[in-house]
Amino acid sequence: MTIIGIIDTFTFYGADVILLAALTAVTVQICKATFLKRVKRKLLTFLPFIFGTVFYAAYAATKNLSLYYLLEEYVYVLEHGISVGAVATLLYVLYEQFVRDKKTPNAAEGVISTLIEGYVPSNRVEEVTKLIADAIEKDVTGNGAERAAKILAENAEGEITEHDIRLLSGLIIETLAKINVK
Repeated sequence: MTIIGIIDTFTFYGADVILLAALTAVTVQICKATFLKRVKRKLLTFLPFIFGTVFYAAYAATKNLSLYYLLEEYVYVLEHGISVGAVATLLYVLYEQFVRDKKTPNAAEGVISTLIEGYVPSNRVEEVTKLIADAIEKDVTGNGAERAAKILAENAEGEITEHDIRLLSGLIIETLAKINVK
C-alpha cells in the first residue's frame, strides 16, 4: 500500500475513527492492566476490535439519534468498528516501538524472572527479580543462594517448602554461573 492509499483510507473513514481508535487503545490497555491480567495473550488480540466496534456503534447511534440506524446500517457500523480496532492496534504498536522507553532486562534478570515465575505473584515478578539480581550482584561472600532464598521466602506465593526455595535459589545461582562463563 502506498502512502497515497494510506491517506485515502484515513480520509474515507475520517477523524472520528482515529479519535475512537485512541479511546479504544487506552481502554484496552486499562483492561489489560486491571481485570484482564490473567487472560491469555492470544485472546487479548481481539480486544481492540471488539471495543472498536462497540465504541463505533455507540458513536453512530448517538450521531444519528437512533438505535434503528445500527440495525439498518450494520455493515457500515461493523466495517468502521473493525477499522477503529485496526487503527487502535496500529497506535499501540507505534507507541510501543517509538514512544515507550522499555528497559530491557539483562540476561541475569531474564533468567531469574523465568525461574521464579509461578512461585512469586505475577504482579511482583519484576520487582522480586530485581531484588534477587541486586542481591546476587552485590554478594561478595559467596552466599548469593542464601540471599536469593531469603528474598524468595519473603515473596513466595502459595505452598512452597523451604527445601523447594533452597533448590530454586541454587538453580538460579548455577544458571547464572553458566551464563557468565560463556
